[in-house]
Amino acid sequence: MGSTTAFDRRIQAGPANVQLAVRDGDGCWAELAERTAAWDADRVLLVTDGAGPADYLARVRSVAAASAPCTVLDLRSAPGAPGGRTVVVAVGGERACAVPADLRLPTTLAAAVGPALALRRPTPDARALPARTAPALVWVRSDLLADRPAPETRAGLIGVIRHVLAVCPAQYEALAGALAPGARYSAGAVAAFLAVCADARAALVCFDPYETGPALALAYGRRLAGPVRSAAGHPLPPGDAEALGLLLAARVAVRFGLLDAAGAWAHRELVARNGSATGLPGGTDAAVLADAVVAALADGPGLLLLAGLGRPYCAGGRLLTPVGAPLLRAAAESLGPVAVPHCRRPVRGLVTG
Repeated sequence: MGSTTAFDRRIQAGPANVQLAVRDGDGCWAELAERTAAWDADRVLLVTDGAGPADYLARVRSVAAASAPCTVLDLRSAPGAPGGRTVVVAVGGERACAVPADLRLPTTLAAAVGPALALRRPTPDARALPARTAPALVWVRSDLLADRPAPETRAGLIGVIRHVLAVCPAQYEALAGALAPGARYSAGAVAAFLAVCADARAALVCFDPYETGPALALAYGRRLAGPVRSAAGHPLPPGDAEALGLLLAARVAVRFGLLDAAGAWAHRELVARNGSATGLPGGTDAAVLADAVVAALADGPGLLLLAGLGRPYCAGGRLLTPVGAPLLRAAAESLGPVAVPHCRRPVRGLVTG
């Protein structure tokens, strides 16, 4: 799979312009120090959720402290934030990268392809962190992500699979050929995954920065992960609830008459190649899952469904489709542990330019 391990993207999201910088190797620390110093901050607030390596956090803190007094806020225990003109630096996983920040440094693949690049609405709560609509910079170390534990990487790749299924199906064969159940990848491969997701996001958020219209596709299947997680009754391996949410969304679309069997098979193929669950875990009652799905969607606007790979279904100008309880139950109860054969088609390299 061809890729450079360092690249830059600019993602225009409404009036905001988010810069993504993917780097590899310790030589990039000097560049980060220059960028941080250029903000000429009175102070730096370093926000973390403990999801990254301690030595990486320490190095980021050292770089930040070289430009201004630095305070660390651990989201696991500390409330509030200091006042004044503060540059907020978020370091960690999805929770940390959901914080409105000037600089985000995701330490998990799931954070890098999701909340690190997403805009957040400013909060009126004066006690909350200093609010910023979008980060000025998202800084990702592809080699750091490549060295993370395999289960964490596998979970993060569900986000990449989601982007390919719902937004950029031209990357399907390439992704199918790149995925491996062992979830061990080079820094270059991780950079290629990041490039695909960044380009998919850029295509949607330019005129939909808060992801309430076409960019809803970036969250395809996520709403069904919660019911899967609750129905299991015990903790699932990282990413498995999200993977099963994708498969369940495909089942709903098939029963709704939108997605054909080949489209549903494509969902399972990518999930299987990733080494994620393709059926309910042992001991899970499909009827309990059906109840959980119906309850979760009872008062909502509906689900984003696909009429084909990369083709979100739109009816009456709405991308969220109301789905009746009988159809939801039938789809949930059909989600079993049936294996799917892997495709053996030749694949092409990921398009990263």
